[in-house]
Amino acid sequence: MKQISTDKLSREINDTLTHRACVMRSGEYLARYLIHCNRSVDAIRLIGRCSVHDISKIQNTEEFMSLASIIDEIDAMNDVKHVLSEKQQEAIRLHWQRNSHHPEYYDNPNDMSELDLLEMACDCHARSRQCHTDLLAYIDAQQELRFHFDRTHFRRLKAYCTALVELTKNDDYSSVLNDTCPLQFDLIDSTMKKLEQFDEECYTPYLETERLYLRKKHNPDFASVVYSINLKEENTEVGYISLKCNGYLEYKIYENYRGNKYALEALSKFIEITTMSELLVTMKRDAEATQKVATALGFKPIDTSESSITFKLKKGNN
Repeated sequence: MKQISTDKLSREINDTLTHRACVMRSGEYLARYLIHCNRSVDAIRLIGRCSVHDISKIQNTEEFMSLASIIDEIDAMNDVKHVLSEKQQEAIRLHWQRNSHHPEYYDNPNDMSELDLLEMACDCHARSRQCHTDLLAYIDAQQELRFHFDRTHFRRLKAYCTALVELTKNDDYSSVLNDTCPLQFDLIDSTMKKLEQFDEECYTPYLETERLYLRKKHNPDFASVVYSINLKEENTEVGYISLKCNGYLEYKIYENYRGNKYALEALSKFIEITTMSELLVTMKRDAEATQKVATALGFKPIDTSESSITFKLKKGNN
């Protein structure tokens, strides 16, 4: 996990929210232009794209943390001839791979669709408003440095950008750029402390027991770790274990494989290797089999509601 200060996290989330608002505003202007050009279907599709623009930054925490690591360099975008450094490219790569409005999403930038170009124009225009950059100068410079479109694609992109510059000449975007209530992550926030203390090094890609092996799954959520539980002989997945940075554990054995003590065997190994001193698990009151597993592992009930029971395990105090 990237070690990112809470200040950088705050700035990244606020930049993302502001940028999405600017893109939506630019999308509305360009949609009006498309309607005027008798392209109402494209206008509707563009509004749809803009409404979820860059949503992967928020939904995928690995991507968000990677971008937060370079938030100090966002001012470099003020230079229309800015060339992305290797560090910047590495940080942005996950975002490029999930968003088709970037030329880097494709092996060949000329594979971008018309809708991709429309969203890209709104993206570049929004960022130019945030950074006070000359949009058309930026497009011309980056065509040579980064985009490398053929003549047809570049002409379309520039036409949309030119339309946006003209359409928004009397709009300074102050209503979306002047946020008087930004989000701030508190340095003393207890969940942030738990995240900063979450040690992933102990969770190796592969764990083995007598009958099972646990394989670490790719997990975009930087705040948790997930393992599949698999039978050695059959090479079949029979369940999973998930642990969040706050110590909450989840586990499940799929219905066809219950009654074989697989959960007990897998969890014993997992608890053995985790560096967390306390683990918690919440389950339904009527889940007797699951409760028996927790009790056998040394978990003690600490909280009860009408529908659930929470158990806690303190390692070393069993």
